[in-house]
Amino acid sequence: MKTMKEIAKMAGVSQSTVSRVINNNPNVSPEIKRKVLEYIRKYNYQPNRTARSLVKNKSFLIGIVLPELTNPYFPEILESLEEEANYYNYNIVLSITYGSLQREKEQIEMLLSRRVDGLIINPTDLSHVEHIIKIKSIIPTVICAQDLDGFDYVTVDHYLAGKTVAKYLINKGHINIGYIGYLKDKKLKGFYEEIIANNLNFNEDNYLMDPEEISDFKKNSEKKLLKKIIDNNITAIYTINDIIATKVINMLIKNKMKVPDDIAVVGFDNTIICNLTNPPLTSVAQPTREIGRRSVDILVKKIEKTDSHSEYNLDQIFLPPRLVIRKST
Repeated sequence: MKTMKEIAKMAGVSQSTVSRVINNNPNVSPEIKRKVLEYIRKYNYQPNRTARSLVKNKSFLIGIVLPELTNPYFPEILESLEEEANYYNYNIVLSITYGSLQREKEQIEMLLSRRVDGLIINPTDLSHVEHIIKIKSIIPTVICAQDLDGFDYVTVDHYLAGKTVAKYLINKGHINIGYIGYLKDKKLKGFYEEIIANNLNFNEDNYLMDPEEISDFKKNSEKKLLKKIIDNNITAIYTINDIIATKVINMLIKNKMKVPDDIAVVGFDNTIICNLTNPPLTSVAQPTREIGRRSVDILVKKIEKTDSHSEYNLDQIFLPPRLVIRKST
């Protein structure tokens, strides 16, 4: 293993410069920082983290709270989060909530006990965030892939995504369009407003099913969904994610309905699943790498206090969605 002295010699800088890079000192030019980090990664140089933690009175750990990893969308974000955290010489501690609000609270307490320096979280329920507000007063906290008033966050613009999907389907000639997702989701709000703006109807008959009801897709749920589609002459369905969209496509094909000839289907997240369905799935792409990268950038800035703003000056970033059109529509 290379020493700091050897890393400094290869990079053509002083040991103190290498130390400043390791400690994320802002007084190092981006060019020198990239050069030093290149040698650190190449030779897998590991600074003495224990000593570093004692000197800085920090753990150099970032807590990550996600709802699941079964949806390919979240592993994509996680990969970016870890990569960017490592760039700043932080490690991550991952916690999965499995959609349980109680577990989310317990896992946040666990992360606090690990002395994480900051938290990046995708909340389970945006209507119950009192525990997250409390944590924000203790350590820097960034909301990832959702937006929440009063917090720093990085997310795709779900409202604009909904409008984009509705506009696309309407331009394709669809009049009766169904939705599978949460009523309070901004994905629906933009979608609904665009449909109404085009003088089309969208009521309880167009709201086909709650995501939880379709997750297991038992026989009764399948019958209920098919009946609503047929009774209301639904010709296109907008879903909350690619997993649900895939289940819908499989159900339709099993019941002798053609996609997209009889019914078009649109997913959300543009994960690897989209190219594995038959037909390939049209979906809203989210810039997962940028979401992860910028979430960490904001958090480290708050931890290191490298910005000149007060803690009340929030970074709230909406990234543009992109509709990737495939053969399911």
